[in-house]
Amino acid sequence: MWAQLGTVRFELLETPESVKQRDKWDYVEHKVLDEKSHLQKMGKSLQELTLKIKLSTAFGTDPKEMLSIIYENAEKEEPLPFILGDGTIVGKYVIEEITKEWKRTDNKGKLLSVELEIKLKEWN
Repeated sequence: MWAQLGTVRFELLETPESVKQRDKWDYVEHKVLDEKSHLQKMGKSLQELTLKIKLSTAFGTDPKEMLSIIYENAEKEEPLPFILGDGTIVGKYVIEEITKEWKRTDNKGKLLSVELEIKLKEWN
């Protein structure tokens, strides 16, 4: 197993093509009459992760079944543990957005390959 998000297990062949991590520090700008504005630090924003994953029958996976499991986890609207295959607990995240692009179907429209972009936001 490469990683697990909630009940979704990503095996080696479904390893994300990329994992993008976004860390951000927030500041608010205060306007001051006849002077330059002043910045006030507000703290660190919640971390965001973007997983790009390809699901394909060529990997021995049923893309429709995996999509169903991923969507079930998203629909719970609850924090999900994100755990790497070596046991490292990355943290708890919610699925904020799923973008999917169908890449291949058979002649009857059965999904054979799909690329996903799953956006996660840290739960604090």
